[in-house]
Amino acid sequence: MQISSFNRSKYRSFQAPGEDVILILTNLYALFDGATDPTKTMLDGITSGRFAALTCAEAVSRLWATQKLARDEELLHQVNAQLEQVLLQKITQEQLQAEGKPPSTTMALAWDIGDELLFFLLGDSGVRLNGKEEIVLRKQIDHVSTLARMTIFKLLREQDLDGDELEYQTRQVVYFGLDKALEQGVLKGTHYQNLLERIKLNFPASAEEGINFLKQGVVSQHRFANQEKLPLGYAALNGKSLAGEGMLCFSRPKSSIKSLELFTDGYFSLPDVVTVAGWEKEFAQIESIDPSKIDSCPAIKGSTSIEFSDDRSVLIVQYA
Repeated sequence: MQISSFNRSKYRSFQAPGEDVILILTNLYALFDGATDPTKTMLDGITSGRFAALTCAEAVSRLWATQKLARDEELLHQVNAQLEQVLLQKITQEQLQAEGKPPSTTMALAWDIGDELLFFLLGDSGVRLNGKEEIVLRKQIDHVSTLARMTIFKLLREQDLDGDELEYQTRQVVYFGLDKALEQGVLKGTHYQNLLERIKLNFPASAEEGINFLKQGVVSQHRFANQEKLPLGYAALNGKSLAGEGMLCFSRPKSSIKSLELFTDGYFSLPDVVTVAGWEKEFAQIESIDPSKIDSCPAIKGSTSIEFSDDRSVLIVQYA
């Protein structure tokens, strides 16, 4: 068996750690991708997303070491409950607001229990088996954000913005909402209405909610986390009761698995080979042809001269 991993902060200069966390224990492997907070909340000197990812990694380690880690979907709730306890302490210490945005993270976990491999996915960090079968739980709210971003990026580009300034202004609109952009004159009324019509056309079942979300911006996205009754609701490890799309637990006979790869969404396409070098080569290729993540690999952020679109991590276990 061979284990390899790679973790890279989005900051090109390595000026700060990213929000991805890798965990490797005996026969247990996991990745956590902390959610970036546009309002830049910090806890214990690190971003709230990294804090959530580290806290959940520590929770898995503690439960595993004491042989209390569940082997079914209860595992997800165990980890989330551990995060809740820590966040409640931070609220008591007045480092967090009780009604504010809770630190949040994804999780992709693989556990070798002998004859079986157990897999636990929560959020959009994914797994690939035997170099072929990709399993990623992508959430609809990100598709809404991505469509809006692509439209806004192209509109601002037509206004002769380019480079870092184009990406920065696009992020400002997506993060802080269409209403604010309209008020500030960044978006014209016709462009505003045309974008809302595109949302209605592409997301008919959740159009009203999608429009309200975009009007307020990504800074309001946390209100959809673990809200099963909302069309754009999604599951997240954030200390609140887990609910919504984006949770999956399954198993495979160990004899059927030659390799497994856990990866975060900082990788926008998958390589043909099962190696860290292959993942990095694929990443570099995408960066060369679509650094803004507008064409071949649309996403909610693009790269700039200072940072990549996102942190990226991959963890590979090869059994043969």
